[in-house]
Amino acid sequence: MRGTPDGLILVTGASGFLGSELQRVFQILLNRGFRVRGTVRSQEKLDHVRARYPDLEKLEIEIVEDIASAGTVENALESVTGVIHVASPFFVNPKNNEKDLLRPAIDGTLNILNAAARTSSVRRVVITATMATMSHIGSGPIPGKIYTELDWNPVTWDEAVNSLDGHYIYCAGKTFAEQAAWKFMEVEQPSFDLISINPAWLIGPFLHQVDESSKFNESLRECYENIVRKDKSLPPTIVQYWVDVRDAAKAHIMALEDPVANGRYLVVNRHKFDWKKAFNGIRNRFPERHFPYGNEDYYVQSRPDVDPSKSEKQFGFGWTPLSKSFGDFCAQIYRLQEKGILV
Repeated sequence: MRGTPDGLILVTGASGFLGSELQRVFQILLNRGFRVRGTVRSQEKLDHVRARYPDLEKLEIEIVEDIASAGTVENALESVTGVIHVASPFFVNPKNNEKDLLRPAIDGTLNILNAAARTSSVRRVVITATMATMSHIGSGPIPGKIYTELDWNPVTWDEAVNSLDGHYIYCAGKTFAEQAAWKFMEVEQPSFDLISINPAWLIGPFLHQVDESSKFNESLRECYENIVRKDKSLPPTIVQYWVDVRDAAKAHIMALEDPVANGRYLVVNRHKFDWKKAFNGIRNRFPERHFPYGNEDYYVQSRPDVDPSKSEKQFGFGWTPLSKSFGDFCAQIYRLQEKGILV
């Protein structure tokens, strides 16, 4: 797709962590002739987005309370040429695995695709998947394994329905949703093409509204809690695969625009995350702050390697380093603390 004066892009979940970052990148699309329409779930979120972008005449915001419900997105898709579907439930304490996480992830994706298939103007749909749809959740070391776009999470429906691990259930839902999307394309053969962006754990500054720590999503809460914790020892490293949220947002935009983009894209920094590396990388930037110190015994169980070369070649990526991603997030937290918004 190339920008034209009448090109209109729909972004679902525009007030979330990744969705709000996409708004910033959309400045590029707006400057190149696109118009942008975002969906949010409430009037409060609409007011927040509109207050941040009051002068963007070409930025429309609509309320869609439940994107997984049939018939809720047709109006938002009117005259749209491209879709970036970001919205998906992300929390790790479901009361009912199927009802709260699995079905909403699948139904939201299929609802968008079905509505897009009925909208003749749509030429491309980009969905936000996750690296977890390509990896073996909680596998630990797999000697010789390198994750690529050819891999799929082997989780089964029964395992997901019966699991007590919220992260596992969320990743399973994203896996089933992406698989359903590709099955839809195979069976329905709509006139638009489909691309999935599969980012790892998102780290970096945020644009969505945060006036208390409970407003952080799961992706940011772990970073915040490990910044403010009083323990002098390093926290355990649970997740090693990560990417700067700004890199993930740019991948969505490039996938939307590049006419030869196709299929799945693993969006992950080649350099694995650990907390010792994260804190050591920002000590010089914040010399007045006290961060946990590790020692030679700090142990990180290494997961399989990754090969994001398809994204690197297609999008020309040089990944944002961890010191900048984590440092920019910390700087933002400290500013909010100085204003009394966060403790």
